Amino acid sequence: MMHEQYVQLYNAVGVPFDLVRQFLADQSLPALDAPRRVGVDWLREGDTHLDVDLAGLHLVKDVCFSVTDFADVPGPLPMGRIHLSWEPVEHEDIYPTVTADLEIEPIDDRRTMVSLLASYQPPLGRIGAVVDRVAMHRVAESALRRFFEGLLTEIKMNARATSA
Repeated sequence: MMHEQYVQLYNAVGVPFDLVRQFLADQSLPALDAPRRVGVDWLREGDTHLDVDLAGLHLVKDVCFSVTDFADVPGPLPMGRIHLSWEPVEHEDIYPTVTADLEIEPIDDRRTMVSLLASYQPPLGRIGAVVDRVAMHRVAESALRRFFEGLLTEIKMNARATSA
């Protein structure tokens, strides 16, 4: 049985918690538009993207991106969460489903911590574990980092537009 793999990303944005919460609750960030079908572009790194063929088997397919509604997390400090998933449209046996929690919490009156904790189970048993260790984990982390950084940029842009 393969162990789940994790990718954790976090960063502070200079946007008040209540405003970030509003963006997420109103679903006003384009990066979180769902449901939608996402092609290999979400894996693009610079001018290249993941496009692997092994013995004629094309290893990059579309994924279906889904987003749950924003939920406040009960507790002594304000916190919010959205659950995300990227599910392969075809060949579920060779592509992992990536699930993630996007969480926000205030740092102070002007800054919010945004974090993404993603997980997936490498497919294909022991062979998949080796491929994941050699390359795929870095590809998954790079793809998630690109998504996360785009989301942070959208939060900052929306905040500037709101205050203008």
